[in-house]
Amino acid sequence: MVQARHHYDGQRVAVLGMGGTGLSFVRHLRALGARLSAFDEGDEAALAGVRSALPEDVVLARIDGARDRLPADIDWVALSPGFPRAKAVVRQALARGLPVRGDIELFAHALPSSARVLSVTGSNGKSTTTALAEQLARIHDPSARAAGNIGEPVLDALAAAPATATWVLELSSFQLESTWSLVSAAATVLNVSPNHLDRYDSFFAYAAAKARVFDHAQRRIINRDCAWSSSLRPVQAERGQCVSFGLGAPPGADDYGLHADADAPILAKGSRAFCEVGRLRLHGRHQHANALAALALAECATSEGWTEATIERAAEVLAGFRGLPHRMAALGQIDGVRLIDDSKATTVVSTSSALTGLAEPVHLIAGGDGKGQSFEPLGTALSGRCRSVYLIGKDAGVIAAVCASHGVPARRFASLEEATGAALDAARPGEVVLLSPACASWDMFRSYVERANVFAAAAMHWAQAHGRHFVSAKEPS
Repeated sequence: MVQARHHYDGQRVAVLGMGGTGLSFVRHLRALGARLSAFDEGDEAALAGVRSALPEDVVLARIDGARDRLPADIDWVALSPGFPRAKAVVRQALARGLPVRGDIELFAHALPSSARVLSVTGSNGKSTTTALAEQLARIHDPSARAAGNIGEPVLDALAAAPATATWVLELSSFQLESTWSLVSAAATVLNVSPNHLDRYDSFFAYAAAKARVFDHAQRRIINRDCAWSSSLRPVQAERGQCVSFGLGAPPGADDYGLHADADAPILAKGSRAFCEVGRLRLHGRHQHANALAALALAECATSEGWTEATIERAAEVLAGFRGLPHRMAALGQIDGVRLIDDSKATTVVSTSSALTGLAEPVHLIAGGDGKGQSFEPLGTALSGRCRSVYLIGKDAGVIAAVCASHGVPARRFASLEEATGAALDAARPGEVVLLSPACASWDMFRSYVERANVFAAAAMHWAQAHGRHFVSAKEPS
């Protein structure tokens, strides 16, 4: 059990939102003596499944509107990141002066003061950067562990590994909204672009939530190629308090970037080289930026920084890192046509980055729930790169209009299977069929993972139906 620095003996806590994080709240707070009430918005069928997972002494109630009230004797609220702070019941709690705490806030309360935290947020690239930073940090600290908005809930991860000295946390804006006490040895805002505008009043409110990651951060790591991240550089900072990464040459000895080379650029810190870009299995310039950010974070897993010996080991980690599933993941080839699964690309910026990172002509499959973002910036990335666009989902019509305004052929389909088949019908050897939706999946699928699985299955079915040979990326070609 975690030896928490905070205890909640007898405190009455309302847990809002009973997904995976909500259940982790219950396990964590109950072990520390809190008296809990649980609330969720799901229908009765969904709530029945949640009730079966709760201890008998935790009562689950359904809330569904502005008239709902929390019990009068509640001391504070544990808020799951998927439960919006704009909901009436949360606003009522704040109006009553009740503290509203998220899972990262409770993690900060429970974390031993000797532990070191490396924090990652941004609109795109968080998971890849977090996973790579975890592997790089293990060069300095073999116990280093990734958690947060990646993998299991952070409170469960802490309970399973209380002796971990280094934590690499992926943090969403929803988690940062309800966090005040987290102290990071290093933190980064990878980039900021319009996202989750269905939940925030404005882009500026969303960007402000991201910026909270720098509260109490001992070192800021900013992206000098992103105006919003760069704007978070302190006006005055001592050496080492703020470093940058970017795809140009490092401007200073503490900064990360690319050294120009006749054969391939080299990932570097100042004048010190780590690894040739050509050795990476991460494809696309945006992934090279993620690798640089991960290096900058992992440096802070030790007070010694990078030494000649650890730089050599870092190069091996960088070259061996395969990336994460559904993020520019190579599925394989069908008669010289490459298939790439980028189902995790749920924003215009992430899909634009995927397109600009590819040298081959692209047949793009996109669409879904755009969450209020503008698709106009996608037009520039489409032009000159896409042979055609195959659209599905709620916002297919909006994206089709952008394609038309940029002279890019586009067609709409009722299903992902149909869109995949049409793309493969049209693609020729040396071209790419790319699933990079620029949208969330919820209008048609349970998750981006299900969307990716449907894409892969549809491609394999098309190959079988047409007598073509599908060569998996895991097989020799």
